Amino acid sequence: MKKRRDLSQDLLYDSYIAPIQTYDEKKTSDLFKISYVKQEEKKLRKELHKARGFKGWIFRISAYFWRILFGHFAEEWVFLAFLGILVALISYMIDWGVRMCNWSRMWLYGPLAHNGHPWAKYFAWIALPVTLCMFSAGFVKLVGPKAVGSGIPEMKTLLRGVPIPDFLSFNTLIAKVVGITSTLGSTMPLGKEGPLMHISCCCAHLIGKITTFQGIYQNESRKLEMLAAATAVGVGCTFGAPIAGVLLSVEITTAYYGVRNYWRGFCAAVWGATFYRLLYVWIEGVESVTAVFKTSFFVDTPWAAQELLAFSILGIICGFGAAFYMRMRIKFGRFIKGSKLVARIKKANHFVYPGFISLVVASINFPPGIGQFMAGHLGYAVQVKHMFANFSWMAPNLTVAQQDIVNQWKTPWTGPYLHLVCLIAFNFVCNIISATMPIPNGSFAPVFRIGAAAGRILGELMNTWYPTGLSYYGRITRIVPGGYALVGAAAFSGAVTQTMCVGVLVLEMTSQITHVIPILIANLISNSIAQLCGSGLYDSAIKAKKLPYLPDMLPRNSAIYSVYVEDFMITDVKYIYHGMPFEQLKNLLKDNKKIKSFPLVNNPIRLILLGSIQRLQLIELIERQVGKHRRLQELNEEEQNELKKTRSEQFKTQDGDESSSDEDKFTYNPAYEDPYEPKSRPKSVKLPNKRVCDLSPTTQKRWERFQMQKPCDFRLCHIDPAPFQLVERTSLLKVHSLFSLVGINTAYVTTIGRLIGVVSLKELRQAISDVKSGKLQGHNISIIVSEET
Repeated sequence: MKKRRDLSQDLLYDSYIAPIQTYDEKKTSDLFKISYVKQEEKKLRKELHKARGFKGWIFRISAYFWRILFGHFAEEWVFLAFLGILVALISYMIDWGVRMCNWSRMWLYGPLAHNGHPWAKYFAWIALPVTLCMFSAGFVKLVGPKAVGSGIPEMKTLLRGVPIPDFLSFNTLIAKVVGITSTLGSTMPLGKEGPLMHISCCCAHLIGKITTFQGIYQNESRKLEMLAAATAVGVGCTFGAPIAGVLLSVEITTAYYGVRNYWRGFCAAVWGATFYRLLYVWIEGVESVTAVFKTSFFVDTPWAAQELLAFSILGIICGFGAAFYMRMRIKFGRFIKGSKLVARIKKANHFVYPGFISLVVASINFPPGIGQFMAGHLGYAVQVKHMFANFSWMAPNLTVAQQDIVNQWKTPWTGPYLHLVCLIAFNFVCNIISATMPIPNGSFAPVFRIGAAAGRILGELMNTWYPTGLSYYGRITRIVPGGYALVGAAAFSGAVTQTMCVGVLVLEMTSQITHVIPILIANLISNSIAQLCGSGLYDSAIKAKKLPYLPDMLPRNSAIYSVYVEDFMITDVKYIYHGMPFEQLKNLLKDNKKIKSFPLVNNPIRLILLGSIQRLQLIELIERQVGKHRRLQELNEEEQNELKKTRSEQFKTQDGDESSSDEDKFTYNPAYEDPYEPKSRPKSVKLPNKRVCDLSPTTQKRWERFQMQKPCDFRLCHIDPAPFQLVERTSLLKVHSLFSLVGINTAYVTTIGRLIGVVSLKELRQAISDVKSGKLQGHNISIIVSEET
């Protein structure tokens, strides 16, 4: 009996002394670390104060001014400058990697170009593009699947306030940089603009996590403003055009742009574009900071007044061509997405589809084959520079340098016109095909080349029809085919993206402002035609990916004024109220898993809206009610009550036979420790690995059912006291404007404070689509006015 009592004492002692020893050791180590850190800080502080002389004085003054000035007023300036420099370095690294890939390709193909076997030439030409595309697809899938595509549609959605998980993570940044380098190095007809905008936003997001700049990301609106400025850096570091970068980021990423964020975009874009061009000066020995596609048109009379008609015709051609391009791109994307064969191929092996597409594109561009009819051996940047040349390719007397350029665009059987037509067809078809590969890609550069080739054709035709130039009041103005290429590039790319700032981008890329009026006229005409025919490049991608983004404003002559929110709101609102049982709350959360926040009303009869509570808050409330921590807490309270009763009985008992009988009836309780028993134990006793005092499954279910019948107390949750509300007579136009301007995703509809409905982005988008198609008709305004009067 005494051994049994000693064993119980030892078990009780071990069950309590072990965690206490662990806690003491941890506390001692933590205290030692804290004291060690404090000692090191004191040493550093003493060394700083011991610094005497001019150096110590300068250091203290600099630290003081950094803390006072830069720590408060210029924190954003430092952030934007650092962002621009970082993105410029990444852009230069991508360009360097692309040049190395092109050099490697020509290193394989060059020795075989003249004396090699045709099949050896073919395999040397296609080997690297196919390998790089397959590598890009595999690397992106393993490291960051969100890096697929351009990233602009997702950025438009993100800047609207809808979070996209892992879209701006470090893994996505690495996958995007490596993937776009491999994609462009494979010489696929794809661009760099969209991926670099995504890269700059990833950099801004990651820089904001640094301790020095965490103040910038204190609230969500300021974070979105910095991301909007980062998009301008991407465009500026792609083309070296900071002004167009800001304007393009405004047009393609946001519906409403805050004027207070304008300077941030310019600051970051100027830093990025300047540092990006300076890297070429410092590293590659370029003479000075120059434009990407430098031109030398006539400054005095670059174009005649009669040519405005030709430029307008070019804008019409580019407008209809862009609409046809977008129609074919959308149809081919739907075909690939709905094809069962393609789905089986992608599911079986992730490398087969990109490898096959890259093989087809590289085969078409093979110089001894079809590639010889579109200058396939030239780089894409060289092709654009040739098309922007200020001399006619059909002129009889050319210099040696000019003749070398023309020789690249003709064969013994064909001339430059066929080469330009083949170049348009190649970029048109192969860009649509290549954009379906699961790799980082952009489409601005290919459509830019399509427009430049179309403009060059019209310019050469104009020069052929008017070889001596156009006469106006006795003054003869020569035709410059390169100016038509410039206008065509701006008109076609602007129509595809449905943006007006492409004209400014072209002017900055070429440092040529002489053709600003023709560029703007052609861009206006082509843009209006493209908008009438359908959606733009990025809006169509948003629709294809089904991203939660609102379409553009409806036309003024539609029923947007007479359609009200009561016509398309959800009347079956899922709400919570004070005093509802936990069981009902649990079933509500279980049946509505997609709802992220629930409106809080006073009672189910009056439905007076009091606020809203997030779904996670409600889940935590249920967990606090029936969770393991609450259950063990109640068990401990019951055990403490039992211990008090046991101790009171022990004090009342007497020594002798009654105490010996109590020893015989002793039972082990790990939650109980007798403070009056000696704490000695033999070393040979082994403790069990785990002791858990909990209810049995049956008792636990009974206890949970009892707890779930209790009323909820929502005061323990974080309640939003002012959720966004609309009245039932709010027009569709106002709802669209409020959702776009404020960036909300859900709004509650009330009448005199009573909750009657809810509207989300899904219902608003469906209402806009129904109004456009005629399914949703507006109310008769005259009848409504007579009823109100």
